[in-house]
Amino acid sequence: MSYMAEQQVIGSLLMDNGCMSDIYGLLEADMFTSEILGRIYKEFQRAYDNCCAIDIPIIEQNLRSDNFPSDLIIAEIKECMSSTFTSVTAKQNANVIVNDYKAHRLDKFLNTIKVSPTNLKEQIRALQEELEVLQDKRQEKSKTLSEITKENKGNYFKEREVKPLYLGFDKLDELLGGLEGGDMIVIGARPAVGKSALVTQITSNLAKQGKRIGFYNLEMQNKQVYERFVVSESGISLTRLRRAIKFLGDEEERFNRANETLEKAENIVITSGGAKSVSDIRNESRHMDYDIIIIDYMQLLKAEATYRGNRAAEVGEISRSIKNLAMELNIPIIALSQLNRASEMKETKEPTMAELREAGNIEQDASVIMLMWNLDSDDRSKKGCKVEKNRQGNTGKVVMRFNGDLMRFEETNETVKESSEWKSLNDDNPF
Repeated sequence: MSYMAEQQVIGSLLMDNGCMSDIYGLLEADMFTSEILGRIYKEFQRAYDNCCAIDIPIIEQNLRSDNFPSDLIIAEIKECMSSTFTSVTAKQNANVIVNDYKAHRLDKFLNTIKVSPTNLKEQIRALQEELEVLQDKRQEKSKTLSEITKENKGNYFKEREVKPLYLGFDKLDELLGGLEGGDMIVIGARPAVGKSALVTQITSNLAKQGKRIGFYNLEMQNKQVYERFVVSESGISLTRLRRAIKFLGDEEERFNRANETLEKAENIVITSGGAKSVSDIRNESRHMDYDIIIIDYMQLLKAEATYRGNRAAEVGEISRSIKNLAMELNIPIIALSQLNRASEMKETKEPTMAELREAGNIEQDASVIMLMWNLDSDDRSKKGCKVEKNRQGNTGKVVMRFNGDLMRFEETNETVKESSEWKSLNDDNPF
């Protein structure tokens, strides 16, 4: 019964995309018993979230990129359309799927309960909470510390099933221990230090690991974002890319190879420009299955409310919203932030968390705070990068060399000293 209803929901949406407004808040992709039909439904959710048109070729292309065979996709779509006579029954069929899903979940839960008089109160509480969750599936079920312990104790001192995300920089990753769902990572720096270039490189590193990234670039046009990626991939300088009128040496081969790589990067979704709020990002991201979201940068986001000139409170609300979004989607979110001018008055130029511009709640909300600065006023390729706050790992400092023309950072074995002097490390632990 459920599978037939699933086919007719998809068939209704193919007939009339407008049906989505009737079932959007009712039905989720994970309620489908058929994996491929659930995945097709998610395409409709994504299109609805982003106000985009969708048709069979788009669905086929997107599912094929997720390793579904093309002939299977087309066969399922044809079957859905042939079994659906009208789109009017879309909501009725959606209710059938929802009720079947809830019945299956409740039956599975009841089979896990062995009624015992010794802990009857706890069993009744657990049953009540499960029923409340089924009444409104978006409500999170509360758990006792004992239940949380039983769920998690077997996940340690062995290979993790869900691996944390690594940025692709060995020293930073060693300090951070990987990023996990719910983390809010703030990277702060003064303008022109290279924080945007750093997250562009992090994005490329994550994409090469097969991760799906939502990259919200709010200060550059798509063309400028493309230039940064192609420069990073090809090793052709940004100056050459923008000014050259013909290729030299092996530049054409490198340029073409970089573009082939970028054209295959369907797991990097870039949204550039435009004033956006965290709610906008939430609406666009909730069905995208991102592994991580990157926001460049926080102070360009719109607040949901008016704060009558209280910019610190406004940024504080934005910060809390980003943290809540990371928790809701259960993914890490990297948000760039500007620093105020206080660090420029120091001899070393080394910033602290207090210099995050319109700091608001940023210091409190962030799981990780990384700060960058120029270590040498005469050589702007020398960058300090320190993990100032890290709830789940270590803090420390890393020295990087930045090639601005190639938009590339490289970690070094140098160490940061208070006097801006430099030396090579002679041991394995510089911190």
